[in-house]
Amino acid sequence: MNTQLPAQSNLDKFTQALELAYVDLFANNPEYAYSASRTTPQALASKMASCLVTGDANKYGEGIRRACKACGIKQTYKAISAFLQA
Repeated sequence: MNTQLPAQSNLDKFTQALELAYVDLFANNPEYAYSASRTTPQALASKMASCLVTGDANKYGEGIRRACKACGIKQTYKAISAFLQA
């Protein structure tokens, strides 16, 4: 019997790291109060990760910075794109 879990994709890893960042930012950073009142950390992380894949997202937010750091990648569009599509 195979008890190994399927490998997590880089997109899943990034989205999970981004969600954790947003949980903290929504709770502790007043600059994220508007976002916290309109969406959930999970929904925003999913949307931002999808938009990063298509090149339609801004990479300069604190959440993206934290997710990049957690995934061990540079906070550049090129590095993020390469990581998410690997």
